[in-house]
Amino acid sequence: MSLMRKSMRLLATAGAMALGLGLATACGGGDTETAATAPASPQGGGSAFPVTLTHKLGTTTIKAAPQRIVALGEVDQDTLLALGVQPVGMAELTGIQPDGLTPWTAPKLAGAKPTLLKAGESGFSVEQIAALKPDLILAGGDYYIDKEYANLSQIAPTTAYQTGPAEDSWQTIAKQVAQAIGKPAEGDRLVADVEAKIASVKTTYPELSGKEFALTSVFPSGNIGVLKSETDISNKLFGEFGMVLPEAIKQLPGEGFAAELSMEKIGVLDVDLLFSHYNDDPATQKKIEGNKLFAGLDVVKRGSYVPLDLKAFWPLRTPTPLAIPYVIDNVVPEAAKAAKAAG
Repeated sequence: MSLMRKSMRLLATAGAMALGLGLATACGGGDTETAATAPASPQGGGSAFPVTLTHKLGTTTIKAAPQRIVALGEVDQDTLLALGVQPVGMAELTGIQPDGLTPWTAPKLAGAKPTLLKAGESGFSVEQIAALKPDLILAGGDYYIDKEYANLSQIAPTTAYQTGPAEDSWQTIAKQVAQAIGKPAEGDRLVADVEAKIASVKTTYPELSGKEFALTSVFPSGNIGVLKSETDISNKLFGEFGMVLPEAIKQLPGEGFAAELSMEKIGVLDVDLLFSHYNDDPATQKKIEGNKLFAGLDVVKRGSYVPLDLKAFWPLRTPTPLAIPYVIDNVVPEAAKAAKAAG
């Protein structure tokens, strides 16, 4: 994956089609309930199957408890693992760890490592998925599922997004996964537990409350992409932690969820807390941090600037039931230190 494509994918969460700046439509949505019917749940002592799920691309019926599951979206696979179910195949995430996994997913894997599937420019290989002989394909978080659905649904029952590519909330996808595997009540508890962890941040780190923030990703050109939409999934998460998106950033020009700033325009980033990602490109990071305009920002001079590596930035762009606790344990404490410096 090229550096620019990685940058674009991370800002859009799923390598979405470019719009305007070359940035994709806003990601993350409301907690829309998955349309599903299930006669009974395992927790109630009856059979959970058959299960019928209705989504944007049609209707999926799972007749019996799946034994060989392929997960193509990050929320799909992390929900599966959080519920104690091991997939036979899941998406490879390059650049985070050498093994193609993430530090929040790897500890949940038990036994044989699943086959890691690489997504190309138009999605996953149908042939590679078919070779795994799945009896369920989870693709609620797969950006390309509209192109793959017809073929994948011939292999096994296949799920898809409720609203659109990269638009469903992590809660929506997690509940869909839980219903598909016959564990709806466990899925509800999982979502509630993660939401409780999010809510606890305000109590544990009161210094974050009311702090204005900016979350950016630096392009190889040296321009800075800043997330400006209140509905963006990362900005929403920071808001749930008690931080505030400044009006000056929300009002930046452009119709997309992010704006691209030249170095001469970065004064708007002089906020209480500045978070910046550099695509794990030390040369670009050194260049930006050495620029007089950037180094001269008050937020940088007082120590309220937090550079983010890929392990920190990725879970902010793709929150899942496993990624969010990782953010709370590893990113939020750094944000709190920066907040104390901001006074």
